[in-house]
Amino acid sequence: MKSVLRLTFLFVAIAALSSCSKVIVEVQPAITGSWVLTDAAHKDSYGWYTVNTGIENGVFTFYSNGRARYVENGTTLEGTWNIQTLTNGYYDEYGNYYTNSHQAMSIHVSNYYGDDTIDMYFDNVKVYSNSFVGTNYNNNYIGRYRFSRY
Repeated sequence: MKSVLRLTFLFVAIAALSSCSKVIVEVQPAITGSWVLTDAAHKDSYGWYTVNTGIENGVFTFYSNGRARYVENGTTLEGTWNIQTLTNGYYDEYGNYYTNSHQAMSIHVSNYYGDDTIDMYFDNVKVYSNSFVGTNYNNNYIGRYRFSRY
C-alpha cells in the first residue's frame, strides 16, 4: 500500500510541476550577427578555383528583423536579407547536385542613391555555428561563398 501511495504522490507531483510551469523559448535565426566573406570559389569542368568578389574587406550584419548592413572603409550599404525553404534542384558546397528540401538566401544592400549595390542570391545555404556557405549555379559554373563570424 505504501508503494502505491508513493507512486501516486510522484505522479501527482510531476503532473503539478509540468502543468504549472511555462517556458517560452525565443529562437533567433542562426544567421543573425556579423559576418565576413572568407572564401569565394567557382567550379567548372576543370575544378574549383578561387575568385575575388571585391567584398572580402567588408562586414555584413544580418538583423533578426530581415534588415542587412554592409560596411567597408567608411562606406555603409543597407537593405534586406531573406532565407526561405525550397524544394528544387541545387548544388551543395562540394559541387554535388540534389533535388530535396533546402534553404535559399538572398541579400540586397545599397547606398542611399542606389548606385552602389550588392545583390547576392544563393540557391543553397548551409549555416554552421560560426560559418555559413552559400552556393549558386550560373549556367557555366557553380559558385561557393564561405562566410565566417566577425
